[in-house]
Amino acid sequence: MYPFLASNIDYLFEKNKTNPNKLSKEIEVGQATLFRIHNRITEQPKRDVLDKIAKWAGVTVSQLTDTDLKHSDASYGKETNKQNIHISPIEFRSGEAKPTNVRIPVYKDIKASCGAGIEHFLEDVSEYLDIDPYILKIMGIQTKPENLKIIYSTEYSMWPTVAPDSPLFVDVSDKDPDSLKNGNVYVFTHNNELRMKRIFVSYAGSKTVRLASDNPDKVRYPDEFITNEQLNEINFVGRLELALVKP
Repeated sequence: MYPFLASNIDYLFEKNKTNPNKLSKEIEVGQATLFRIHNRITEQPKRDVLDKIAKWAGVTVSQLTDTDLKHSDASYGKETNKQNIHISPIEFRSGEAKPTNVRIPVYKDIKASCGAGIEHFLEDVSEYLDIDPYILKIMGIQTKPENLKIIYSTEYSMWPTVAPDSPLFVDVSDKDPDSLKNGNVYVFTHNNELRMKRIFVSYAGSKTVRLASDNPDKVRYPDEFITNEQLNEINFVGRLELALVKP
C-alpha cells in the first residue's frame, strides 16, 4: 500500500489542470487504470505505470508513493511554486556549425539524484552539444571541453545550488578519490545508484568524509559520514563544473 499515492494524484491533477482522460493520452496508460488509482480502487498499481506517472510529474516513484508532494512543493519550492512558476527542462538545439566548435556528449536518460539516490543504467549518447569553447569560458567552465559530459539532475537535495531537470556539465577527468577538491560537488555511483553530493574531507585525526546536500532542511536531507575506506568503494564519475539551470 502506498500512503500518499492517491492524494498525490489528486494534487497533481489539480496542479496541472488535467484529469485521467487527458493524462491517459499523454503518458500512454489506460484511462481505466488511472481512474482506479484516482478513485482509490487500485492502491498498488504496476511499477511501469508508476514510472510513467512519476516521469510526467517530474518526481521519483518513491516521492510519488511515499511523500506528500503538496507539502514538498510548499516547503522546497517556495520561490517557484508559490507563484506558479515552473522551470522548464532545457533542450539543446544545433546552432551555426563552426570549425572551432567543440562537441560535448549529452546523456538525456542519465539523471544524477540530488537526494537519497535513484538507480539508473548508463546508456549510449543521446545527442551532442556543439558549442564555441569561448562560450564555455563565459559560462564559467574551467576544464578542457574534452573532459566534459552532460547529464541531468533530479530532486531537491542540492537546491538551491541545482534545480531539478538541470543539465549538468561534469568534468569526468576529476574523479580520483585521493585528489578530491574539498567542498566541491561530485557525481558518483554507489550500490547501483547515481548520486550527487558536496564532499568534505577532514584530515583531523582519522580521515572522515562528509557527503552533504545543499538543501538546508537537514531533517529531510541529512549529511552522511563515511570512512576513508568507504570512500574508496565509491566510483566517482566526475566533478560538477556547472548546473545550467538554477533557481
